[in-house]
Amino acid sequence: MARPRKNEHIKEELLSVGLDTLLTNGYHGTGIKEVLDKLGVPKGSFYHYFKSKEAFAAEVIHFYAQDLNQRLMEKTAGKGKTGLEAIKLAFSLLVDEYRQGMSGCILGALASEISETSEVCRLAILKEVENWTRMLQVLVKQGQDSGEIRTDLDDNMLARMIWNCWEGAVLRMKIESSSIAVEEVVDLMFEAILKRR
Repeated sequence: MARPRKNEHIKEELLSVGLDTLLTNGYHGTGIKEVLDKLGVPKGSFYHYFKSKEAFAAEVIHFYAQDLNQRLMEKTAGKGKTGLEAIKLAFSLLVDEYRQGMSGCILGALASEISETSEVCRLAILKEVENWTRMLQVLVKQGQDSGEIRTDLDDNMLARMIWNCWEGAVLRMKIESSSIAVEEVVDLMFEAILKRR
Protein backbone atom coordinates (compact mmCIF):
# COMPACT_ATOMS: atom_id res chain seq x y z
CA MET A 1 0.00 0.00 0.00
CA ALA A 2 1.41 3.42 -0.98
CA ARG A 3 2.12 5.92 1.78
CA PRO A 4 -0.02 9.06 1.66
CA ARG A 5 1.70 12.13 0.25
CA LYS A 6 2.71 14.84 2.67
CA ASN A 7 0.72 18.04 2.58
CA GLU A 8 3.07 20.98 3.26
CA HIS A 9 0.09 23.18 4.14
CA ILE A 10 -0.85 20.87 7.02
CA LYS A 11 2.77 20.67 8.14
CA GLU A 12 3.01 24.47 8.22
CA GLU A 13 -0.23 24.69 10.23
CA LEU A 14 1.14 22.14 12.71
CA LEU A 15 4.31 24.19 13.08
CA SER A 16 2.37 27.43 13.54
CA VAL A 17 0.05 25.99 16.18
CA GLY A 18 3.03 24.23 17.76
CA LEU A 19 4.88 27.53 18.03
CA ASP A 20 1.97 29.23 19.80
CA THR A 21 1.45 26.24 22.09
CA LEU A 22 5.14 25.85 22.97
CA LEU A 23 5.41 29.57 23.73
CA THR A 24 2.36 29.41 25.99
CA ASN A 25 2.87 26.04 27.71
CA GLY A 26 6.55 25.23 27.27
CA TYR A 27 7.93 21.97 25.92
CA HIS A 28 6.89 19.74 28.81
CA GLY A 29 3.46 21.36 29.07
CA THR A 30 2.70 20.84 25.38
CA GLY A 31 1.06 17.62 24.31
CA ILE A 32 1.02 16.52 20.70
CA LYS A 33 -2.68 15.68 21.06
CA GLU A 34 -3.39 19.28 22.05
CA VAL A 35 -1.70 20.58 18.88
CA LEU A 36 -3.50 18.04 16.70
CA ASP A 37 -6.90 18.70 18.29
CA LYS A 38 -6.63 22.43 17.54
CA LEU A 39 -6.37 21.59 13.84
CA GLY A 40 -8.57 18.50 13.75
CA VAL A 41 -5.66 16.43 12.47
CA PRO A 42 -5.52 12.69 13.35
CA LYS A 43 -2.65 11.52 15.55
CA GLY A 44 -1.21 9.22 12.90
CA SER A 45 -0.74 12.22 10.63
CA PHE A 46 1.66 13.81 13.08
CA TYR A 47 4.18 10.99 12.66
CA HIS A 48 3.80 11.31 8.91
CA TYR A 49 5.49 14.74 9.24
CA PHE A 50 7.69 14.42 12.34
CA LYS A 51 9.64 11.52 13.83
CA SER A 52 9.04 12.61 17.41
CA LYS A 53 7.96 15.47 19.64
CA GLU A 54 11.62 16.44 19.93
CA ALA A 55 12.01 16.56 16.13
CA PHE A 56 8.78 18.60 15.98
CA ALA A 57 10.15 21.15 18.49
CA ALA A 58 13.38 21.44 16.47
CA GLU A 59 11.37 22.16 13.31
CA VAL A 60 9.24 24.71 15.19
CA ILE A 61 12.49 26.49 16.13
CA HIS A 62 13.52 26.64 12.47
CA PHE A 63 10.00 27.69 11.39
CA TYR A 64 10.02 30.55 13.92
CA ALA A 65 13.48 31.71 12.82
CA GLN A 66 12.59 31.64 9.12
CA ASP A 67 9.40 33.63 9.68
CA LEU A 68 11.18 36.20 11.84
CA ASN A 69 14.07 36.49 9.37
CA GLN A 70 11.64 37.13 6.52
CA ARG A 71 9.80 39.83 8.43
CA LEU A 72 13.04 41.50 9.52
CA MET A 73 14.39 41.43 5.96
CA GLU A 74 11.20 43.05 4.68
CA LYS A 75 11.53 45.72 7.38
CA THR A 76 15.21 46.47 6.70
CA ALA A 77 16.65 45.30 3.38
CA GLY A 78 13.30 45.81 1.68
CA LYS A 79 13.60 49.49 2.55
CA GLY A 80 17.28 49.73 1.59
CA LYS A 81 18.41 50.10 5.21
CA THR A 82 21.88 49.00 6.33
CA GLY A 83 24.11 49.30 9.36
CA LEU A 84 22.81 50.96 12.50
CA GLU A 85 19.57 52.03 10.80
CA ALA A 86 18.78 48.40 9.87
CA ILE A 87 19.51 47.19 13.41
CA LYS A 88 17.24 49.89 14.85
CA LEU A 89 14.41 49.00 12.47
CA ALA A 90 14.71 45.29 13.24
CA PHE A 91 14.57 45.79 16.99
CA SER A 92 11.76 48.34 16.73
CA LEU A 93 9.71 45.68 14.93
CA LEU A 94 10.36 43.20 17.74
CA VAL A 95 9.55 45.75 20.47
CA ASP A 96 6.28 46.61 18.69
CA GLU A 97 5.33 42.93 18.55
CA TYR A 98 6.00 42.52 22.27
CA ARG A 99 3.91 45.62 23.01
CA GLN A 100 1.08 44.03 21.02
CA GLY A 101 1.20 40.88 23.12
CA MET A 102 3.71 38.52 21.50
CA SER A 103 4.67 36.31 24.40
CA GLY A 104 8.40 35.91 23.88
CA CYS A 105 11.16 34.21 21.97
CA ILE A 106 10.88 30.47 21.47
CA LEU A 107 14.66 30.15 21.41
CA GLY A 108 15.10 31.59 24.88
CA ALA A 109 12.07 29.76 26.25
CA LEU A 110 13.14 26.33 25.01
CA ALA A 111 16.84 26.94 25.71
CA SER A 112 16.13 27.42 29.41
CA GLU A 113 13.72 24.47 29.55
CA ILE A 114 15.27 21.66 27.51
CA SER A 115 18.69 22.51 26.07
CA GLU A 116 20.37 20.32 28.71
CA THR A 117 18.11 17.34 28.00
CA SER A 118 17.57 17.55 24.24
CA GLU A 119 20.65 17.69 22.06
CA VAL A 120 18.43 17.89 18.96
CA CYS A 121 16.71 21.05 20.21
CA ARG A 122 19.91 22.53 21.66
CA LEU A 123 21.61 22.24 18.27
CA ALA A 124 18.56 23.71 16.49
CA ILE A 125 18.59 26.70 18.87
CA LEU A 126 22.36 27.11 18.54
CA LYS A 127 22.12 27.12 14.74
CA GLU A 128 19.52 29.91 14.71
CA VAL A 129 21.35 31.97 17.35
CA GLU A 130 24.54 31.71 15.29
CA ASN A 131 22.65 32.70 12.12
CA TRP A 132 21.20 35.80 13.78
CA THR A 133 24.52 36.73 15.34
CA ARG A 134 26.17 36.55 11.90
CA MET A 135 23.44 38.76 10.41
CA LEU A 136 23.90 41.26 13.23
CA GLN A 137 27.66 41.14 12.74
CA VAL A 138 27.28 42.14 9.07
CA LEU A 139 25.08 45.09 10.07
CA VAL A 140 27.43 46.14 12.86
CA LYS A 141 30.37 46.09 10.43
CA GLN A 142 28.39 48.24 7.99
CA GLY A 143 27.69 50.69 10.81
CA GLN A 144 31.35 50.74 11.83
CA ASP A 145 32.45 51.34 8.25
CA SER A 146 30.00 54.24 7.90
CA GLY A 147 31.14 55.80 11.18
CA GLU A 148 27.88 55.25 13.09
CA ILE A 149 28.99 52.42 15.40
CA ARG A 150 31.96 52.34 17.74
CA THR A 151 35.10 50.62 16.47
CA ASP A 152 36.97 50.04 19.74
CA LEU A 153 35.14 46.68 20.00
CA ASP A 154 35.07 44.28 17.06
CA ASP A 155 31.93 43.54 15.07
CA ASN A 156 31.62 39.95 16.33
CA MET A 157 31.85 40.99 19.98
CA LEU A 158 29.25 43.72 19.52
CA ALA A 159 26.89 41.39 17.63
CA ARG A 160 27.09 38.81 20.44
CA MET A 161 26.57 41.53 23.05
CA ILE A 162 23.44 42.78 21.23
CA TRP A 163 22.01 39.26 21.14
CA ASN A 164 22.85 38.55 24.79
CA CYS A 165 21.36 41.85 26.00
CA TRP A 166 18.23 41.28 23.96
CA GLU A 167 17.60 37.74 25.21
CA GLY A 168 18.16 38.86 28.80
CA ALA A 169 15.65 41.66 28.31
CA VAL A 170 13.11 39.25 26.79
CA LEU A 171 13.46 37.01 29.85
CA ARG A 172 12.94 39.96 32.17
CA MET A 173 9.95 41.07 30.09
CA LYS A 174 8.34 37.67 30.69
CA ILE A 175 9.06 37.83 34.43
CA GLU A 176 7.63 41.35 34.74
CA SER A 177 4.83 40.83 32.20
CA SER A 178 5.76 44.17 30.63
CA SER A 179 7.60 45.31 27.50
CA ILE A 180 9.56 47.92 29.49
CA ALA A 181 12.70 45.75 29.71
CA VAL A 182 13.01 45.34 25.93
CA GLU A 183 12.30 49.03 25.38
CA GLU A 184 15.02 49.98 27.88
CA VAL A 185 17.64 47.65 26.42
CA VAL A 186 17.02 48.93 22.89
CA ASP A 187 17.36 52.55 24.08
CA LEU A 188 20.56 51.67 25.96
CA MET A 189 22.05 49.84 22.97
CA PHE A 190 21.45 52.69 20.53
CA GLU A 191 22.00 55.67 22.79
CA ALA A 192 25.03 54.45 24.74
CA ILE A 193 26.56 51.08 23.93
CA LEU A 194 26.77 51.08 20.13
CA LYS A 195 27.33 54.78 19.51
CA ARG A 196 30.70 55.77 18.17
CA ARG A 197 32.59 57.79 20.78
